[in-house]
Amino acid sequence: MSVSKLARAYWSNASAFIPVIVFLMWGRFGPGDAGVRWDTAYVVSGILSIGHIFWLFKNRPGHWIALGVDLYLLIGALLAAVSAPTLQVWGQELGAAPVLACVLVIGVGATWLSPLGFVGEASNDKALVRRLSVMLLITAAIAVAVALALRHNTLLGGVLPIIALVLIRSQLQKRVVVAQ
Repeated sequence: MSVSKLARAYWSNASAFIPVIVFLMWGRFGPGDAGVRWDTAYVVSGILSIGHIFWLFKNRPGHWIALGVDLYLLIGALLAAVSAPTLQVWGQELGAAPVLACVLVIGVGATWLSPLGFVGEASNDKALVRRLSVMLLITAAIAVAVALALRHNTLLGGVLPIIALVLIRSQLQKRVVVAQ
């Protein structure tokens, strides 16, 4: 694969996660002390998520993981406006579990309401899409449980469950494409 194709693929995938990239960059490198900086990061990225959700539906249908992350940021923005202690629990004490729980909620809706299913791939075989979507829902539920159980370990409770979910989704999507 050429460098230009790799770069396009990277930017295409990164565009699906712009609000969370802004959130992480603002929270880490933004102005002010850490508490205010992260609260502001939730508000800014939550507002950005509103437009991003419409963009996802129009340009990236079936990208439910990104939509779940946007839901997480929207809830965080609301909590920043309403309750700082609750935001502390949501954003820090529960680790990656709330993000994955939001993805799980979106996945349930996508599985039952979208012809793309949670796997996000169109197929004439609706039963296959439903079956693979249920497998991905089970994976997401396990990821939430792992993230919650290991919430104090950034690598095992945060990074690995998210990467596992993305990789398994990719493999399930390939199964739908091969079945076409």
